[in-house]
Amino acid sequence: MGRILQIRVSAWTYDEDEVLQAWPKLCALVWSQLDQWGPAGMKRGVTELAGYLPDALRFSDLPDDVKRALLPGVKKVAAILEDMRKALADWDPRRANALSDALEEALFELEKEAPRELLELK
Repeated sequence: MGRILQIRVSAWTYDEDEVLQAWPKLCALVWSQLDQWGPAGMKRGVTELAGYLPDALRFSDLPDDVKRALLPGVKKVAAILEDMRKALADWDPRRANALSDALEEALFELEKEAPRELLELK
């Protein structure tokens, strides 16, 4: 890395609309909460969705049984995201790429488990 020029290994979502199309129930859960207390103009990408899921679930008005059912999947997503961020920080793009695939798969699994009532949170 140069004195002025910095090199970064990072991950970002190119098209945020794809996130909404892929995981509409999870997006409804997260963004309905963040629209109330999140920063204005925040990004709505894959990492943001995964990163805010634990708090969105915790602070939602969902029945306790629904929260309990979703919690293992939310914890899995959060753990994969943490591992991916660590791989990026360690300059390990191959591992980060593999973890990005795992993260998306975990989000797809969680979306399948999520009840349709989440769509009403918008």
